[in-house]
Amino acid sequence: MILPMMDEEIKTKPRIPDVFNGKTVLITGGNGFLGKVLLEKLLRSCPGISRIIVLLNNAYEMEVFEKKRKRLLENSVFDRLKKECPSMFCKLHFVAGNVTVSNLGLNSDDLAKVLEDVSFVFHCAASVRFEDKPRTTMVINVVGVDCVAKLCLNMRNLEALVHVSTAYSFCHHPIISEDVCLEKLPICVMQDFKNMDDDRIEWICNSYRKNRPSNYQYSKALAETLIVKEYSNKLPIIIVRPGIITAAVKEPFPGWIDNYNGPSGFIAMSVKGVLKTLLVGDGVYADWIPVDVVANTLIAAAYFLLTQKSSFCFGPSNVPVVNCVCPETKRINWNEVVRICLPILDKYPSATPFLTPGGVVTTSKTVHEICKYTLHFFPAAAYDVYRLIFRVKSPGMIGAYRRIHGAISHLQLYTTRRFYFTSKNLDTMNENMHPDDKEVFFIDQEKIDWNQYLEDYVHGVRLFYLKESDDNLPLALQKLARRRLTFFCLKTIPFGVLFIYILKKLRKSQVATNILSVLLSLNLPYIGKLVNKMPNAC
Repeated sequence: MILPMMDEEIKTKPRIPDVFNGKTVLITGGNGFLGKVLLEKLLRSCPGISRIIVLLNNAYEMEVFEKKRKRLLENSVFDRLKKECPSMFCKLHFVAGNVTVSNLGLNSDDLAKVLEDVSFVFHCAASVRFEDKPRTTMVINVVGVDCVAKLCLNMRNLEALVHVSTAYSFCHHPIISEDVCLEKLPICVMQDFKNMDDDRIEWICNSYRKNRPSNYQYSKALAETLIVKEYSNKLPIIIVRPGIITAAVKEPFPGWIDNYNGPSGFIAMSVKGVLKTLLVGDGVYADWIPVDVVANTLIAAAYFLLTQKSSFCFGPSNVPVVNCVCPETKRINWNEVVRICLPILDKYPSATPFLTPGGVVTTSKTVHEICKYTLHFFPAAAYDVYRLIFRVKSPGMIGAYRRIHGAISHLQLYTTRRFYFTSKNLDTMNENMHPDDKEVFFIDQEKIDWNQYLEDYVHGVRLFYLKESDDNLPLALQKLARRRLTFFCLKTIPFGVLFIYILKKLRKSQVATNILSVLLSLNLPYIGKLVNKMPNAC
């Protein structure tokens, strides 16, 4: 790796927005979580950009096309852009297509524009749900990459293709380095997933996946292998591997989020009082990376590939890889995340909770299993009985918890196992970035304040994902205080009745009085706190 440049030398280099001046960009997956933030950032921070072409997947019918376009433009991610520079929206051009077919399924006019005008391609489209069928995952994540790369081969002015992978594509390795470890599956098999039957694809996944927990990680490894073997010498390409993508730390708004994937689902369920137990590994880190940091890394990767490719560390694969992960010195473990979040959950409760926020975080599988039944399924069963008796029209909670635990089982890899990454290329980009670009396209996570970030995250989940306005926060706090008092009474009254009954049987009045006095002295302060919270919330 080349040594970092001197400050004066860095300042003489063109800035990131300069390389996008007058250029056309193609984004796949532009209506996804990361794609939206990337799109907004390019429009707001690269004003000289000529055009951004956004591929709307499977939107060939005009009604579907308009619905997807309108839904994207009305998303809250663009609220800041609408206020600061609304004229930039005229640079958006939407096209209907499909990443898994030849030429991305573009019509002749759109294809001609793409091949003639596009200089930068950001391939963000992917199947990210672990529970997706093997066919869906492999076709979108492997065949889709092949189709995008083949299209890029015919682009007349291509300067950079940025492929979004995952930091866990080789998660079965003890140390995940910035290189591609080639998979043994033949290229012809990868390119033919679309023509295989489901059983054949499932057999391949089960036979070659190794110790990866799901087909998602394996599909990303295959895509990287395909890139290296087929296109490394034909295209200007770079692979960016983000960790677990979480809410924005700064842009477009602190805490912005619009999906329930990964930790966002944990937080949403905790705000609702649905998630009451979580299994974590001792000392395991939460490898979170804010979505705006990832978007900035993608833009910076395209810039460095074009202007300073020699500064990257290359492995045997000869394709630059950037592990977009949190620095070792700034990582936070899951226990610390929970410790910080618990009081924040009380600060931003839901106005329509199932139970109260809080629960048990444990490293014991046995304790976790016990809590699943006592804190999840038992209350769910009680609610479902109540729902049937009083004919309440609402979804059953037993079925909901089954689905929740199914989803959580896929995520336990990240909460129970510690991963080790190298990130020299990410560090190099940060060191060699223009001082002004460091502020605008920030990728340095050393500056993240986890306490503030987690508060913004919880608030953002409530505001942007659960769509609960701050206007109803006083009502939500009042409901939370009442619910806590109700649950406390429900848990203590049966024991109190039993206790009095036993005392009467023993007929030891003085002893009974002393014991009762001690118990009251222990419980009355807690009851008092609950009661005192209620007026304050009004």
